[in-house]
This record gives sequence, structure tokens and C-alpha cells, in this order.
Amino acid sequence: MTPIAITFLTLALVIIWGGLIGSTIFLSRRPEVEEYPAGGEDSVHERLE
Repeated sequence: MTPIAITFLTLALVIIWGGLIGSTIFLSRRPEVEEYPAGGEDSVHERLE
């Protein structure tokens, strides 16, 4: 492999695995949404009637 190919391989691995690790850490610290936006409280039954 050429040095440029190794550089791009390393960069791609850091981006992909770094994103996976970062999202895992974020989800472990905040597993659920604390507050939902307004307007999302109606049920399916209310819309059908």
C-alpha cells in the first residue's frame, strides 16, 4: 500500500470508529429524551374520531 492509501485508511477508521464510540458514550450518559417538543401529545384515537 502506498503512504497516501494508509493515511486515508487511518482517517476513515478514526472517523467511523470515533463516531461509534462517541455516540455510545453520548447514549450512555443521556439514554432518554428529557423533554419532548410541543404538539406531540395527541393519540391515534383522537385523530380518527
